[in-house]
Amino acid sequence: MLQRFLIFCLICLLSTPAAYGQPGQEGEQVPMPSTEEQLAGQFYNNAEWVKAAAAYEELYEKKPVNFYYTQLLNCYINLKDYKQAEKVVSKQAKRNARQPAYQVDLGWVYAQRGDDDDARKQYDKALKQLDVSDDMMIKDLANAFEGRGQLEYSVKTYLAARKVPQRIYRFNLELARLYDKRGETDKVVVEYLELINSQGYEYIDLIQQNLQDIIASDADGKKGELIKEQLLKEIQKNPSNIAFSDILIWFFIQKRDFESAFTQSKAIDKRLKENGNRIMELARLAMSNDFFDTGKKAYQYVIDKGQITEMYFYARKELAVAMYRKLTQAGNYTQEELNELHALLTNTYTELGPNENSAHVGIRKAHLEAFFMNRTDDAIKVLEELSTPQAGLTVRTANEVKLEMADIQLLTGEVWESTLLYSQVEKAMRGDTLGQEAKFRNSRLAYYKGEFEWAKAQLDVLKAATSKLISNDALELSLLIGDNLNFDSTGEALRMFSRADLAFFQNSVSGALSTLDSLEAAFPESTLGDDLLFRRAKIFQRQGKTTEAIGQLEKLLAAYGKDILADNALFMLAGIYDYQIKDAPKAMELYKGLMTDFPGSLYVVEARKRFRTLRGDAVQ
Repeated sequence: MLQRFLIFCLICLLSTPAAYGQPGQEGEQVPMPSTEEQLAGQFYNNAEWVKAAAAYEELYEKKPVNFYYTQLLNCYINLKDYKQAEKVVSKQAKRNARQPAYQVDLGWVYAQRGDDDDARKQYDKALKQLDVSDDMMIKDLANAFEGRGQLEYSVKTYLAARKVPQRIYRFNLELARLYDKRGETDKVVVEYLELINSQGYEYIDLIQQNLQDIIASDADGKKGELIKEQLLKEIQKNPSNIAFSDILIWFFIQKRDFESAFTQSKAIDKRLKENGNRIMELARLAMSNDFFDTGKKAYQYVIDKGQITEMYFYARKELAVAMYRKLTQAGNYTQEELNELHALLTNTYTELGPNENSAHVGIRKAHLEAFFMNRTDDAIKVLEELSTPQAGLTVRTANEVKLEMADIQLLTGEVWESTLLYSQVEKAMRGDTLGQEAKFRNSRLAYYKGEFEWAKAQLDVLKAATSKLISNDALELSLLIGDNLNFDSTGEALRMFSRADLAFFQNSVSGALSTLDSLEAAFPESTLGDDLLFRRAKIFQRQGKTTEAIGQLEKLLAAYGKDILADNALFMLAGIYDYQIKDAPKAMELYKGLMTDFPGSLYVVEARKRFRTLRGDAVQ
């Protein structure tokens, strides 16, 4: 009956249009499965085990390849026909006498029928047949045990292979993976460290990647403690092998324990009498992850070595720039912190002297003096000193200095001088992002002056800028101008708004607020509602009025949650809770909302970074 049924099915299949193989490499046709194979596969996929078994029996008899064998064995197991299953395994094992992996299948058949003792005996027999000098056989047998859920025997296979005294490759990675599946983290680390001990730095990247996966899934921190303990033991046993110390430093960084990473790095630096380069790398990483205190100590450690080390001046410069970023990023700071930063910038700039290496310190010193301390004369003096031929600046750095000078001229009301400098930088650095930045600032200056049509034309060109930040700023300002001129062709409301923006740029926060209030009273129906809220939030934040800033942002999100400024407001609000209020859960909630609701926002990358940092994720 079965044979007649198969013939009938074959006729049905052959009566359908011919199927063609898919193209292979360089256009050749890959052979399609035969009709018998297709039919057997169809029965198998439909769990029609009797029919599938009969079909694969015929295929296996004609060609006893591994695929037919495996399919047929699975059919017998599903039919609980253990006698036939044992028979087909025995037949395949005889055909492949040098492959003990088939003995594992036989043990598995015994286990399926409930004979666990017989199964173990068969597994032990497979191990005895193992040729421990044959790497291929070792891996095949270990994989066979693993495939049948026998991780213990898979481990035994690799351990048996280690008994060969002259063996160089000791299957550390394979054993580590198996121990990890069994949850034996201590053994995982032992295998990795043994590999490092024998191979040095060759596998360090792979090992760190694998350890990172363990750390990421370490909810209660127990696995991390095991890793740390094993590393410390190995360092005590092999103090001369710096690779172990490097992995421990890496581990501390992944756990965001920069203080311990610094302590360990100092120990290596002193032992090897290094020049501080290792400490500098750690300092940069700590600073970029907002661990400013540890970063500051790390830079200071290099500075304290004195000028005899080539890293001294780099450390002085990078410390000053990093601490400037800390103060300006936080938004809220004390007068004491401001004075401390100014002293650091001044001392560093004075020691380095006006040159290419000190220029970025000098620019930040000038910006701090002009925009934070109302000392524009001192700021201009620094920039003029950097602009002399004796300073020897590169063309790009010289134009960065000029761009800062243009901002300070605008701050003091020297509008003509400011636009002249912006134009000079734009022309000198055409095709460079610095030239695009100068063009944007010149366009923004035109907006401040009420020259809206010209400003918008320049901004529309900048929307295609290489720098995403510049193109985004250009797009926002262009939309602000375009949308409001469409509503009010006279541009009176927008003119008042631009005057408020200029006042805010010039640090006249009271003038900016009063202008915004007058605008709202004179034009209650203007399209500037969300812009008014956002500008007030920025002004309140600069004044240190955190509660008022939050109120403006929350109003904006409630009334204009889908408009163009919504992602800006959400990111700013998250930053306030992050840096000023120090409410990590709330900040994380807001950062997550930004990533979910505004996936195309310019702020998504930074929001994701801050979210992961607050969550305590491993450092990338």
